[in-house]
Amino acid sequence: MKTIPRLLLCLLCLTVSKATAQETFAPLISENCVAFVHIDLRKVELDNVKSFLQKTGEDFLKEIGFDEQSFEATAKELALELEKLDILVRPTFDTITKELGIRELAFIMDLDLIPHGMAPFVWAIPWKDKTDKDIETFIDTITAPFGEVPDHVKENHPFVKVDGFLLVPVEPWGKVADWAKTIKPAPANAPIFDALKSVAGAEIKVAVAVSEQARTMIRTAPLPPDVPREVRNLVLFATQRIDWASAALSLAPFIGTEPIENNDVLMTVKMARPTDARMIHGMLENLIEFGVNSSQFMMNMEMRDADFQVPALAFQFAKGLLRTLLPDVEEDKLKFRVKADFGASQPAVVATAGIAVALLLPAVQAAREAARRMQCTNRIKQIVLAIHNYHDMYNALPPLYTVDADGKPLHSWRVLLLPYLEHQGLYALIRLDEPWDSPHNRQFHDFRVPVYSCPSNPQGGSSYSAIVGGGLVPNTKANSSGEHTFARITDGTSNTIAIVEVKDSFNWMAPHGNITLEELAEGVNAPGSRVGSRHPGGMNAGFFDGSVRFIADTIDLDILRALATPAGGEVGHGW
Repeated sequence: MKTIPRLLLCLLCLTVSKATAQETFAPLISENCVAFVHIDLRKVELDNVKSFLQKTGEDFLKEIGFDEQSFEATAKELALELEKLDILVRPTFDTITKELGIRELAFIMDLDLIPHGMAPFVWAIPWKDKTDKDIETFIDTITAPFGEVPDHVKENHPFVKVDGFLLVPVEPWGKVADWAKTIKPAPANAPIFDALKSVAGAEIKVAVAVSEQARTMIRTAPLPPDVPREVRNLVLFATQRIDWASAALSLAPFIGTEPIENNDVLMTVKMARPTDARMIHGMLENLIEFGVNSSQFMMNMEMRDADFQVPALAFQFAKGLLRTLLPDVEEDKLKFRVKADFGASQPAVVATAGIAVALLLPAVQAAREAARRMQCTNRIKQIVLAIHNYHDMYNALPPLYTVDADGKPLHSWRVLLLPYLEHQGLYALIRLDEPWDSPHNRQFHDFRVPVYSCPSNPQGGSSYSAIVGGGLVPNTKANSSGEHTFARITDGTSNTIAIVEVKDSFNWMAPHGNITLEELAEGVNAPGSRVGSRHPGGMNAGFFDGSVRFIADTIDLDILRALATPAGGEVGHGW
């Protein structure tokens, strides 16, 4: 139950009123303040909070069909639990708002925090005419429901007093005072203040402004290469043309006040020009079309051999549902709306959304897995290509693992392939004449080499294994690169597996952990077998000719074993 008071306190702290943030926090709002949330605790009434939670709980019990006896018993138990929460929360809340007089606070995201070596986030509380003793009282109060705070924690608290404010940075804590001394407050007509004015009557106020420094950072920051063009264009255009954005939400039923005017506007985005607003609207429409069509394509590819096929109507339904979320265009503004009187139609909306989720969830999951399986295929191709490049360099296949003068294993084939997988720097740091788990080499165990990990495997580490007794063999000479060439694969490189997936990953540097022929013979994804993957229905396998094929878990075990041996004479075995 200790987590419930914490959640309730957090909920209370998100309830705000019509306090003028511009007046209170203007000294902390610079031109590089890109996000600002204003919070005011004066309108919170705990009695209304209890009533709201009680009514919401009872409505839910009726909705799910509790009979009268069960309803009354459960509602009474809920009332008792809320009373316990009130006993815990009320003294804390009263001390903060009445004794300490903390009525407002703000969350500020300012890019000028970065040059001071800090994360660009800070909480601010007005702190005029308060003492160090008040800070101690504040710490004791907010932690009282969760146990006594040790003295060393109190002495090293993150709160910093600066010019009438109590500031709480993310980390490091000591630099926030330096930032506060360098602030040049934004002018009264700054975009961040225009955003706040647009939601002045809201009970939750969020303002975002895009500074020139932010535009430069976004313009010069490289986006990941796999980001779709439609998403890339939208992000780049929007961030260069948005002036400000604001969000507003009424909590009138929760705190017992009258709804604010124009309660149906949830978020407003102010563009530089009306044509920009229309352009963004069109890009969002294209993104919906692209996203749903891509999901449909990948879903169909993934399930082309399955008994169940998601009907095309489901995807058309999804497009229509998503289009209802598109904003209205009003001159140079985009307005995302929710209706204040949506309650009457809420069951229909929930039912409609539920149907959409039920229809599309398999499609989304399949699309994600199809994308991960494609990534897995590409990574195995890179590994096999690296094997070929290694062979070109040394006229030999990489060894399964290297050995020292006494024949003890040192490093896996994965370490030797690093220079051919764009990890030359890491390769240069590893001491190849020491074991993989020596004190020096142990520091690289947790280094993530993405190409060795299947995206569908959440464990990290290496998801790919060579086969003991397959195309790669251990070293027979200390620190040599190997003697065996592609000539030893007499069954043909297109008929011999080089790399297979394993269900449970292991350390990529380890010389052990590779699959044996005996383990392979247990089958793909068979109970107790290490061979397999997190991909439904089988695993990816890389062949020595550079191809990657999906091997179903229903494959004949004799064929699977034949594919793993390089010189078994099983060419044309039926694969």
